[in-house]
Amino acid sequence: MLRFKPLFFLCLFVGIHFGYAQEGLNFSVNNQLYLKGNSALIGNNIVSEDDVEPFDDRSTFNDKIKMQFIDVDNDKSTFSSSQAVLTLPKNSKKIAYAALYWSAVYKYDKGVKRTLNNQIIYKGNDERTLDVNNILFKTPKGEYTPIKGLNVYDSYLNSTFNDSKPYVCYADITEILQNTDTLDGNYTVANIKATEGYISGGCSGGWLMYVIYENPDEKPKYFTTYNGFIEVNKKPVDITFADFKTDEQGDIKTALSIGTLEGDSKLKTDMCTVFDYNKNKYVPLSTPLRPENNFFNSTITIDNKYFKDRTPNSMNTLGFDLVKMTLPNKNNNILSNNSSELTIKLKTKADRFFLFFVAFETEISPIYLENKNDDYYMTVDIDTYALPQNEDVLKIEKLKTISIPNLEPGYYLVTNVFSVESNAENWKQFLREKGHTPRSYKNPKNNWDYIYLEMSEDPNVVYLKQRELSRLDYFEDIWVLKINM
Repeated sequence: MLRFKPLFFLCLFVGIHFGYAQEGLNFSVNNQLYLKGNSALIGNNIVSEDDVEPFDDRSTFNDKIKMQFIDVDNDKSTFSSSQAVLTLPKNSKKIAYAALYWSAVYKYDKGVKRTLNNQIIYKGNDERTLDVNNILFKTPKGEYTPIKGLNVYDSYLNSTFNDSKPYVCYADITEILQNTDTLDGNYTVANIKATEGYISGGCSGGWLMYVIYENPDEKPKYFTTYNGFIEVNKKPVDITFADFKTDEQGDIKTALSIGTLEGDSKLKTDMCTVFDYNKNKYVPLSTPLRPENNFFNSTITIDNKYFKDRTPNSMNTLGFDLVKMTLPNKNNNILSNNSSELTIKLKTKADRFFLFFVAFETEISPIYLENKNDDYYMTVDIDTYALPQNEDVLKIEKLKTISIPNLEPGYYLVTNVFSVESNAENWKQFLREKGHTPRSYKNPKNNWDYIYLEMSEDPNVVYLKQRELSRLDYFEDIWVLKINM
């Protein structure tokens, strides 16, 4: 049986479910945006075998290599630096959001390895600075700007991950990019701290810049980013994205961006899977450069290509993985029309890795985008019933009024909106079968059908009905519109 879900959600939430308890820091939502636009992901690693030359050998394990800082900026005041190029499409120069992340293995400043009784022993002084959130950032035609980021997670401060002591930091650099005259070009990130030499599992580290930009030629989209630091080992990590509504018809395009640490190019069994609702099971994601059983393999890729527009442009980024890919949504089998949820599962059997960044984006219903302005409508969250009723009623009275010709003035309790008339009829039939008496009106501004169950000039009447209906599981959200008042 078809199940219809209401269209609008005011309480922002991304569901993140972990199959088992994980060490590290659980993920939290960092940002959510609804706009016409797209995103770009760039980045680079910060430690390698050589300080300037690319590293392309994919046949060796990370911990076999003596690591040193990459430093390509010809600036003696920096001890580490790498670069990547941002290229945005024409008509896409308005930056809505820009995030900078950096993460590295950092147990001590320098490590050595010794062989004792046929066993390899890794040693260091087990001391290092806690000042990992201060770095330098340079735009294409600018000078270095000191960045003091948020220390999202540093395992050196607790008893977890004692063999590697990784960390991750974040900075919102939206204002920097918005005030930059030249957006396209080379971005440099310097003085990221990491362990040099040898460490168990191998030294690794790098940075990423995730940019969301507006473009009036794009379809409406939902973007969400969040961060944390979770070990993916033998226990899977499930992530469920919500807070969106796909369009009622047509193909749905969606994309995923991920940043991880410590993935080994030679070790296999690590996977990123997505739930296929048609098949009722998880199916593995893959590209020609990311096999389904070795998805996190120390590469930086955009869809089916290596991202080479960076310095150095190593094929093997030695434990630092960045991926941005369009999900294979043929026939909308993964993300369907009228959908509001997507789940991915990350897992491995042999090659543990750390997840520190995920961004999800999808095309959404234009109705959902247009009606995000909460000055025109109001929902009631049943978890907030402890609030005094008169406060909610006062909010309803203060709503901005909407003009709809030939419609009686009043407060309307709307349950759903449709751009396809047959879907509106199906929803009304569903409501009738549940014992309701649905009515509808068409908004001449957009020609969409609005289905409502209550109308009154008294906001108290509509408010009480909304509270009553919000308890039903098929009304996730219903809202009030003030019309012709």
